[in-house]
Amino acid sequence: MRGRGREREAETGLLHKLPAARTVDEARELVERGGNRELLDSLRRPQAYVVLTLLLGEAARRLPSWEHPLCRELCEVVIAKEFWAVAPPGAAADPSDPPDEQRAANAAELHRWAVRPLLAGGDAPVGTVGELLARLRTSEVPSARETFWLIVDDERPGLPEAVWLTLLKDAYGVPRTARRPGPAAPGAIAGHPDDPGNGYTRRFLRRAGLLIGGMVAAILLLVAVRAWFG
Repeated sequence: MRGRGREREAETGLLHKLPAARTVDEARELVERGGNRELLDSLRRPQAYVVLTLLLGEAARRLPSWEHPLCRELCEVVIAKEFWAVAPPGAAADPSDPPDEQRAANAAELHRWAVRPLLAGGDAPVGTVGELLARLRTSEVPSARETFWLIVDDERPGLPEAVWLTLLKDAYGVPRTARRPGPAAPGAIAGHPDDPGNGYTRRFLRRAGLLIGGMVAAILLLVAVRAWFG
């Protein structure tokens, strides 16, 4: 017990040394040796994207062994940081920042393993997540809009059906990415304005059709029952 206590004490404060790490390997070693509480606290602080990637990678590695309160806290941090889909406003240019497409893919993957399971289990703030996704959709930053599409266009984003359909309906006909000036490249395939190549229109119509069909069937059944007993 004493040895374990000394080990935990030695781990305390390790992640405060992250800004001084000279190499990625040194930063990775600090992250791997840091405690769970330090890991979550570090995610709340501004970090270079390469360090953020190390922290989230370690969180993903530990997640299966975490009890529910830690998983929920991680989910809350991720939502508060808006999946890190956009670089912090006013931050200096970070050479480790990825391209917009990669940042969006990372953000959507983070939603998949850190937020969606709690959403599906009814233990995450659905309204807050819905508002966040709506903000990402209307953002001027390409990585934010792409994050919205990657999450909402998934077959199982973890959201209640009504919230999911509302997000899809509000996005109907909105281009997935900002229009770029200039003519299309030779041989490029132009997408239909109501379905810019991401499948959300088809998915919305299919889901809406199923919902409406179910309502119609319920009404007909009610009419039949009332007629039978009338």
